[in-house]
Amino acid sequence: MALESAFVLIFAGQMPRGITNIGAFFGLFMSLAALLITVFFGRVKTFLKKLWKRKSGKVFLICFSSVFGLLCAYAAVLSSLMIKEIHNVPKQPDAVIVLGCRVDKSGKPSLMLNRRLEAACEFLKENEELICVVSGGQGKDEPVSEAEAMKKALEEMGISEERIFAEDVSESTEENIAFSARLLEDMGIEVTEAAIVTDGFHLYRAGLMAERAGLKTTSISADTPWYLVPSYWLREWFALSAVFFLGK
Repeated sequence: MALESAFVLIFAGQMPRGITNIGAFFGLFMSLAALLITVFFGRVKTFLKKLWKRKSGKVFLICFSSVFGLLCAYAAVLSSLMIKEIHNVPKQPDAVIVLGCRVDKSGKPSLMLNRRLEAACEFLKENEELICVVSGGQGKDEPVSEAEAMKKALEEMGISEERIFAEDVSESTEENIAFSARLLEDMGIEVTEAAIVTDGFHLYRAGLMAERAGLKTTSISADTPWYLVPSYWLREWFALSAVFFLGK
């Protein structure tokens, strides 16, 4: 019960922060369902026994259990692929690509975006020969483009302006990668490996988008705040499903 309650609080706590993605709602729903089952376990057990005695009820329970089991296995496979990509560390990259995230109304990078920039900055300082592409357009509620905010922040962190190139028109992960690859190509930079910087949960999907763009990538995982990981990790399951089944 303590575990279910903790997850309810974690997912519910996302709402006041403005995090209302499908992962937050799905996580809250599943956590509440698990909590209610635990609290009313005796009644649930009795109900299931009665349902099992009926032929239609038995068929329903078998079908429901099978589908639920398959979905759990599917989620486990997605998670394993996501975790594997986190450990796909850079080998000999020719460039670094930092994927955008929300910019605050002040024009400063949001918490998650700032964590991405910190990870990129650390890697760029360790590899001074590399250039960096910051990628992200301007949303309706953003005072500047994500690329502009990232470029300014990296400069303030000590990265030379000459090493940072902005791709400021993309509106999705797919466009982040495709437009960044095109920018590098237009600059005459041959890229055999690009190091993608984003949150760990996002790296696998970014890698899939890179394959579409004909770009080989490795991964630099940002330090995502722990309390944000559950909702964004679940959201990524839905985003990956859209890629696999809808081609998005």
